Amino acid sequence: MSKQLTILLVDDEKNFLDTIDERIQIKGFRTLLAYSGEQALELAKANHVDAAIVDLKMSGMDGLVCIAKLKEIHPDLKTVLLTGYGDAKIREASDGLEAAYFEKSEMNSFWTFMKSLGQKLESSMAEAGYAEGGDPEGAKHLSDNHK
Repeated sequence: MSKQLTILLVDDEKNFLDTIDERIQIKGFRTLLAYSGEQALELAKANHVDAAIVDLKMSGMDGLVCIAKLKEIHPDLKTVLLTGYGDAKIREASDGLEAAYFEKSEMNSFWTFMKSLGQKLESSMAEAGYAEGGDPEGAKHLSDNHK
């Protein structure tokens, strides 16, 4: 990756968060850690974030609410809901938020997704750079024309 992309990791299980943080950093991403949805929102307000990986079940704000609020701060933010408690309704709600959905029991699929995430984010950034004046709408137009 030419520019180090920033991933916000949100989970109230410290051991899991530390493990996933280490692996994501090895893949070349910069990480920000939040142990609650509220802390994630504060970090998102104070930092540039390229993507967020959010646990569903946390004390206080749940992952779906957290993702919705993160998208209010950064509307084009790529998001992932990672859960050990998912079902069809949770997957549907995740789809409604345009968030990728992964079960913690299926981490191989998650890591495959992470490999492609860096490439997708870099493509979006390159298109923004080619857009007139770095205009996001111009980048969207370029992206739509290249599909």
